[in-house]
Amino acid sequence: MPLFGWVFLVIVMVGIIVGSLVHKYRYRNIDLIYTALGQENYFNVIAKLKADGVAYKVRIPGQAFGDRERPVKDNTQYDIYVKKADAHLAADALRK
Repeated sequence: MPLFGWVFLVIVMVGIIVGSLVHKYRYRNIDLIYTALGQENYFNVIAKLKADGVAYKVRIPGQAFGDRERPVKDNTQYDIYVKKADAHLAADALRK
């Protein structure tokens, strides 16, 4: 393998490791409590959390590179996170 190939391989590997560490650091104090599929399910879950005053964050996997075309049936994935300390409050809110 020529030198350029090795340099490229090392750069890619370093990028993967750094990305993994950033993701782990960013989500270390929050828990994934629910994965909603579609806007209707998402809004139902969010309404329950808001009604009980639980703060949350939402991540939409696959949306990092711009908008996608919306299919007729909305199967967008919404990952809903809360602080670890509020996980029990969120669980109670979702049971209502």
